[in-house]
Amino acid sequence: MLIKLGIIAAILILGGMIFSTEITTLFPSTSALLADSLKDDINTLNEKVTNSAENRLDTSIDKTIQSVSDSVYQGITETGDKLVENVNEKISEGITETGDNIKTQIVKSSESSKEIFTNEVSGFDPFSFIKNLFKIN
Repeated sequence: MLIKLGIIAAILILGGMIFSTEITTLFPSTSALLADSLKDDINTLNEKVTNSAENRLDTSIDKTIQSVSDSVYQGITETGDKLVENVNEKISEGITETGDNIKTQIVKSSESSKEIFTNEVSGFDPFSFIKNLFKIN
């Protein structure tokens, strides 16, 4: 029985030695030592976690930048709109005041002209004007 176990062990060892390159090709991350295999698996897992974290961080930063950019754009737009509204309001007030001043000046000028015209016309005597024309000095 011991001889049978020795023959089976010898066949397994010989088969492992003959096909070791094929085993390495089929299972590249598997090694004869458990520590090397665990090290490779941990490195692979670490790389996947790092890549995933970087992708999520990049996405989060992009969303944050877009949100801040949208908020700044909205604030600038609102400020610009308020500025335009205030400028339009001031221009409208200026035009209204100028129009009112012109209207007041026209009314005053009209009243003054009426007074001057009334005074001059009432003091005008056409007969004395004609007499003075033909009067020889």
